[in-house]
Amino acid sequence: MTTTARFFHTAVRALALLGILAMLAMSVRAALLLAGHSLQAIQFPYALDYGEGPLLDQSVRLARGEGLYRLDVPPYTIDNYPPVFALMQAPWVAGFGASYAYGRILSLVSALAAALFLALTAHALTRSRAAAAVSAGLLLATPYLFHWSALARIDTLALALSLGGLLVAVRWPGSTRAALAAALRLALAAFTRQTYLLAAPLAAFTWRWGAAGAGAAWKFAVLLGSIVLGAFALLLAATQGGLWFHLIVANVNLLHSAQIEAYAAEVLRAFPIVLLMAAALLLLGWPRRAARRAWWLAAPYLLGGLAVALTIAKIGSNVNYLYELCAALALAGGVCVGLLARLPGLQAVALAALAVQIGMLQSLSEDKYAAIVRERIARQEELAALFTLVRDEARPIVADEAMGMLPLAGKPILFQPFEMSQIALGDVWDQREWLDALRDGRYPVVLIDNPYRNPSLRYERWTPEMLAVINDRFRLATQRAETSVYWYDAGG
Repeated sequence: MTTTARFFHTAVRALALLGILAMLAMSVRAALLLAGHSLQAIQFPYALDYGEGPLLDQSVRLARGEGLYRLDVPPYTIDNYPPVFALMQAPWVAGFGASYAYGRILSLVSALAAALFLALTAHALTRSRAAAAVSAGLLLATPYLFHWSALARIDTLALALSLGGLLVAVRWPGSTRAALAAALRLALAAFTRQTYLLAAPLAAFTWRWGAAGAGAAWKFAVLLGSIVLGAFALLLAATQGGLWFHLIVANVNLLHSAQIEAYAAEVLRAFPIVLLMAAALLLLGWPRRAARRAWWLAAPYLLGGLAVALTIAKIGSNVNYLYELCAALALAGGVCVGLLARLPGLQAVALAALAVQIGMLQSLSEDKYAAIVRERIARQEELAALFTLVRDEARPIVADEAMGMLPLAGKPILFQPFEMSQIALGDVWDQREWLDALRDGRYPVVLIDNPYRNPSLRYERWTPEMLAVINDRFRLATQRAETSVYWYDAGG
């Protein structure tokens, strides 16, 4: 080798090392930011999100030995999700009382586990440590994981379980025992959130087809289908059909296409580098023999994750609908880096580009999503005053944003405004009985948030008929923590 060639070879190796060091530094920073953000949330005593309250209420009911998915009303509640997340919180609620800390700790642990499982999957596909670091770093830097994993919500646990299932499927593609283990993990993910029946199971099925043949793929499909359908049938029978109504019928909300446009624009701005890599892998991976092995997993996972992401058009949807798409993009970024191992110069460029990409994602997290928790924490004193009112009020209370205070005060959630309003607007539920109860003063205290940043929330959470009854039969008693407190006025 000539002196020039040796110099070039050394320079390329040095660039590759700098690239991986930059990636590792950015990945560590992403993990620290996510952990710090989550720890702030864990210490905050009140709900950070509308959806945390109903989930804690479900865990409280389970801790008391009560069932979910009831068909009798009142109370007017909807248990939107399968029971795994609520079941995992129930022992802690039974032992130590209601708190959002349990679910938030579970979400943080799940986020770190998801990153680990994704890293191991990328390594299994490419035999590249750089690929593993890239996939984990990209996932931890994702603004949507950063925001949502700080909440006591189901999605991060579902993601971790599904990625654990994918890892088992990838590591042992021809094993029946591994097929069963993967199917059990993916079934648990689906019984944490029902949308996890698409992307990861599809990816595991196609992977086993490509790696071990059609027989192995169908064996896995039969195992997963049997577990899911069997467990669903048992729960359906145990709840006398309530499971179907709560999980399927009551989840068919109206659509709002502007949400797809808004999030699509944000993803395009925030993920340009990894989107290009994912597109290259999706379109060019199959014809290239070196990439085909990884393509069997990454391509269907990307397409399945995209399909789930499009359901963000549902009114009330949030960034959790983008979880699997972001995990698939992180996997694709790692796989692309791993496939460039024989071209260290290009790999160094890719690593440097992805370090920049992680920086872009962190900027979005810090500039937009971190503020949501910070602003809520800054209002803790005001919220404490509202909680005192909720705790000390002896009469039945219904609330929207402040609903999450009811389980903390040892009170049941009697009415879920958004869920019930959406099924009323969708002609799934007849609200007349509820309107009569409200009109007659059977629910004499109503708390309505003043959503100054998004006034349309009020009309998503309350039907026009409900607001008309409140305006007619209730009077404004006080304002606490940007919440209007209405009392029933018998002479109204």
